[in-house]
Amino acid sequence: MNFNISTLISGLATLIFLAIFLVVFFSKPRTHLNELFLIYLGTMIFWSISAFLASSGLVPVLPWFRAMAASPMAMLLSLYLFVQYLFGIRSKWKPLFLLYGFGSILMNLFSNLVIKSAYLDKTGSLVYEFGVLLPIIALPGSLLVVYSLSQLINGYKNSKDANHRNRIRYLAFGIIIPLLASTINFTKYGKYPIDIAANVITAILIAYAILRHQLLDIKLVVRVGLIYSITTAFFGAVYFLGISLVLRIFHLLAGKEVFIISIIVGTLVSFVFAPLNSQAQQWIDRLFYREKYNASLMLQRLSQTTTSLMDLDHISGLILEEVLTTWHIHNGAVLIKNNETGEFRVIAQHGKDKEPIWNFPSDHPIATWLAKNQKTLTKNDIDMMPVFKSLWSNEKEVLEKFQATIFIPLCTKGTMVGILILGEKKSSQPYERDDLVILSALSNQTAIAVENARLYEELQAAFVETTVALANAIDIRDNYTNVHSQQIADWAASTAQLLGCSSVEVDDIYWGGLLHDIGKIGIPDAILNKAARLDSSEWEVIYKHPNLGADLISPIKKLVNVAPIIRSSHERFDGGGYPLGLRGEEIPLGARIVSVADSYSAMIDKRPYKDPLTEEKAIQELIDNSGIMYDPQVVEAFLKLSPFKKNP
Repeated sequence: MNFNISTLISGLATLIFLAIFLVVFFSKPRTHLNELFLIYLGTMIFWSISAFLASSGLVPVLPWFRAMAASPMAMLLSLYLFVQYLFGIRSKWKPLFLLYGFGSILMNLFSNLVIKSAYLDKTGSLVYEFGVLLPIIALPGSLLVVYSLSQLINGYKNSKDANHRNRIRYLAFGIIIPLLASTINFTKYGKYPIDIAANVITAILIAYAILRHQLLDIKLVVRVGLIYSITTAFFGAVYFLGISLVLRIFHLLAGKEVFIISIIVGTLVSFVFAPLNSQAQQWIDRLFYREKYNASLMLQRLSQTTTSLMDLDHISGLILEEVLTTWHIHNGAVLIKNNETGEFRVIAQHGKDKEPIWNFPSDHPIATWLAKNQKTLTKNDIDMMPVFKSLWSNEKEVLEKFQATIFIPLCTKGTMVGILILGEKKSSQPYERDDLVILSALSNQTAIAVENARLYEELQAAFVETTVALANAIDIRDNYTNVHSQQIADWAASTAQLLGCSSVEVDDIYWGGLLHDIGKIGIPDAILNKAARLDSSEWEVIYKHPNLGADLISPIKKLVNVAPIIRSSHERFDGGGYPLGLRGEEIPLGARIVSVADSYSAMIDKRPYKDPLTEEKAIQELIDNSGIMYDPQVVEAFLKLSPFKKNP
């Protein structure tokens, strides 16, 4: 046998086309379009086999070279018929094309008018000579190519279906690539198997089109089995060739030595290629089943991220963005149930080019059905099921404008807490069963995260109410109005925002303002409510309240960063304050802010021992003591707040 690059490439092309042929042959349902595609694949197999035999030296060269030369015309005829049926074209030229095609094939096979001679020289290279009718055969064939391509281009432009456009695109490649390569046969490079190599590329493109875009509706198991078996066969062939090569190198050895060498080589090759085969199959998963692969990664990311998030809006927005990105979906929305009203409120929505979705009332037919059945609902279900005839026309219009395609209930412990609504995929392909299974798993995970966030919000609300009540109790005990601490907290938070503090810092400063005097809970009423001025011993007791407040707050984990603000809220910028005598930036920024807000409030409030100042005089006091008692930057920011802008 003449084993060379030509036979290797031809053999590989034959195996790939044969595998695709078997997949299409056994795929269901069997349609006329599939049968025509089988004819096309059969011509490609025949082309590859004839090229293999013509270059192998196992059989007479000339008949098989003629068969190889006739194969492109057979392929063109099969593609022509495929295109005609695909677009429902009834051409009056069809009988003429068929007559010409079959005549050309017979001329190639049984005369020397197209292929005059062909043989292998001493080096194993193919040498051939064309006959006088070659131009007459080739020119109409070129016209047939142009005609088929023009039909494909028109069909591609007019089609709106993504699957149909993909089918057309890969068919065009299937025509162009091998025919361009076959023209090289008319040059000095024709002795190389360039046309057969092009067939291999075409086979790979067709396999990718079938497996990736499901052009022939082949079941997932069949597709996975095919592509995995191809990789396994490839590495198996490499394994066999590796052992064969080593045995040929050690051909002088015999008996036990050959057996030992075989075991050693086989073991080494297995260790090398087993992980490579596994890596190749993982790469195939990423290439052909990218959505499924990315969806698995998405579930892993979200399971790690959502457990650490407690903000309901943030969680919903993050999950929705991940879903839309992974499946390449135009738009979507997350609706969360309000436990008090039963309404499903939209808290996350993406899709700038679509109309916004509305909140669902508690008795919305879709929400009612999802809560009862707790399974995914599709647009087709809504169109077909009588229960959804009760939808109002404006509700239907909103769903249509939003292009809502599937509705997924978010359920935990048997209760629906929300709804995930998704629009169409950008590819216009329908949602597969695998998509719905993964989205169902995601919905359960989302529901748990939503419930955790909601529970956290409830605890947060309870904490805020308790803390505000405590602050108000201190205000009342100190003969203040019951909004004193709340007002200081609001001013402090607004000032912190103007100074560029982060949201976390603003929250801490807000709590510092609200609780800055909580240490007064340990001050006796006789001192706290004394109408006359305090003496030195009584001031010593007052000076203790910042430390008392900080020590009281420190054990509360949420307020651990608030304690230093409370402790230093009565320090002065020049170091003359209490309890530690800190100065300048030694004082926490939050404490410097609270100090300004508290001082302003104290100046305009009526106390048992003094009358209030006017707002103008209080502002002037802040300005006069800027850099002495107060941080100048804080005073400047504080006076930019809207309540004080009217004052010069």
